[in-house]
Amino acid sequence: MKKKLLILDGHSMAFRAFYALPVDNFATSAGQPTNAIYGFASMLINLIRDEKPTHIATAFDVSRKTFRSEKFPEYKANRAATPEEFRSQVSYINELLDAFAIPHFELEGYEADDVIATFVKHFSDDAEIYICSGDRDSFQLVSDQVTVLYPKKGVTELARMTPSAVLEKYGLTPKQYPDFAALRGDPSDNLPSIPGVGEKTATKWIQEFGSLSELIAKVDTVPGKAGEALRAALPSVITNRELTQLRSDLPLSPDLADLSWSGVEISKVNQFFEKLEIKALKARVAPFAKDGQVKEIAAKKVSVREVNRVEFEKALTSNTGLVGLLLSESQAAISVEPEVVLVAEISQVADVISSFKGFIFHGAKQAISSKVLSAVAVDTEVAAYLINAGSREIALSDLLQKHLGIELDNTPGDLFTSDWDPSITCYLQELWRALSKELEAMSCLDLYNQIEMPTMHVLAAMEATGIAIDGKEMKSLLDFFGKEEAEATSLAYKEVGHEFNAASPKQLQVVLFEELKLPKTKKIKTGFSTDAESLEWLFSTTKHPVLASLLRIREVGKLRTTVEGLLNSTKADSRIHTTFQQTTTATGRLSSTEPNLQNIPIRSDEGRRIRNCFIAQEPFVDLLTADYSQIEMRIMAHLSDDKGLLEAFRTGEDLHSTVGAQVFDVPVSKVDADMRRQIKAMSYG
Repeated sequence: MKKKLLILDGHSMAFRAFYALPVDNFATSAGQPTNAIYGFASMLINLIRDEKPTHIATAFDVSRKTFRSEKFPEYKANRAATPEEFRSQVSYINELLDAFAIPHFELEGYEADDVIATFVKHFSDDAEIYICSGDRDSFQLVSDQVTVLYPKKGVTELARMTPSAVLEKYGLTPKQYPDFAALRGDPSDNLPSIPGVGEKTATKWIQEFGSLSELIAKVDTVPGKAGEALRAALPSVITNRELTQLRSDLPLSPDLADLSWSGVEISKVNQFFEKLEIKALKARVAPFAKDGQVKEIAAKKVSVREVNRVEFEKALTSNTGLVGLLLSESQAAISVEPEVVLVAEISQVADVISSFKGFIFHGAKQAISSKVLSAVAVDTEVAAYLINAGSREIALSDLLQKHLGIELDNTPGDLFTSDWDPSITCYLQELWRALSKELEAMSCLDLYNQIEMPTMHVLAAMEATGIAIDGKEMKSLLDFFGKEEAEATSLAYKEVGHEFNAASPKQLQVVLFEELKLPKTKKIKTGFSTDAESLEWLFSTTKHPVLASLLRIREVGKLRTTVEGLLNSTKADSRIHTTFQQTTTATGRLSSTEPNLQNIPIRSDEGRRIRNCFIAQEPFVDLLTADYSQIEMRIMAHLSDDKGLLEAFRTGEDLHSTVGAQVFDVPVSKVDADMRRQIKAMSYG
């Protein structure tokens, strides 16, 4: 059997994992961050599964003080301090490697890359070598025997850098790469670049001269400004080249046999994962058990059967428990018994699905508002959100991987998508058991059952019902705002003396600061700011009439766009069916999208005209708007037992006006709407 050595750049991959996974979403109940550990372990499992190595080793950095920093003190000096959340996980990553029986190496004064280069020198004649590293300096090690697995996205998508891949990407051989890197510089390592010389020029020089040493020998022949810049920067280029070269002569000489890897002791790995509460990865390690150990099955052997309406209905009506459900555009899949999934055409079983209320479903609101379902017993999306509000990883595929260790080959389809895998349905009950345990441990099960789930059903009904608009008045407003915008634009042209694009910051800069010689606003990358705040400052300073016209153009243009969006969102029933987002904000607040009905203007008379277009349809007469009065402040007063706050609420005075009177040093009666708005913003952050 051919030997295959996998070498990991430990720090590089751990850092990648740390920044790929949000630290807030991965921690033990005691608060120990685990995102780098989880990501590193997941990456390691994937590498072992995909590469099937016979030998494995890991290399680590010791500290930032190396022979490179001694020679060039600025080396990596620009890097921020290592986050404490990462530092606290490094020892656990070493412990993880021990549990996997993978040796790890480091040497004071050298970097992990140097350890790897030394191993390549020792073992490339005896084994195929695969290096997993996020450091491009490792490309110089690539050969017919050595491949670098370079992360393109997080720690999941790897590019295979072979000699041909390096040549295709850079137009150079692996041996030429450090010459190219020396010319290019490296901001991440604080290695200076040559002013005015980019990657294309660096590549052209190495291709033309063959090597950096030849380029230096003939540096006087390099023409133009680029040649002048090269000659001026030659000392730093030479230093860059010395620092980029990996050392392969470290006093490390393990036998290849010492790196042999034949699997894991499941009990050790499981004990490690249990300690750090990373249960989801246990099943994924099971296939790597050493011979003689019982290998757990990571995924169920699922039987998927297509059935007719009678069999589908019988399976549901004879069931007394919860049933997993997955929907595609045209099919419904249910899991009534373990490892058996029944699939039927939605057109045949729509009424059966709609009448059953004991489903476990992921993201049920859309299905309910679309009248596909009438209700569900469990929504795993809502449960996952409640466990970790604000997390971006509440897609079904993320939850199956995190809680059950099930890694899907394809992303499961959500409602109304054709790309789906019905076998996933059989995992929904198991997923709900895992989520409900977490909710119970957080004392949030009642909150889920009594608040979040009923709210989800209410929101679904609101989406399905929609809100009526006065289409005739809305179209009239669209015409009005369009005319107002055109008039303001025409007036601006007249005040400047020629036409220009009022929506172009570049043209506005020319008009305002070059032609009209108005005072400069704040400096930005492309010149001087022409945003609304800057134009308002300019107008208050100069009172130039063109600024009033420009501000008017923006004001009515924004209102016109709002009306246009609302009209485009109006369905055939003359109603707008927005989507209420229950599982997106970290604070627990609802948001509204497609369109955003929480963003309808209210502060101006013209903005309120848009609001007046939302109407009650027969048999109803009026729309009722209701809101808690300063609910957050009331809760804060209750929890803090602040006497002043409590007294203010007891007497019924307006809290924001009272605080505003103190802040602005005016009587309460003199606190206007703008002052109150500022105080409210201050109070709520």
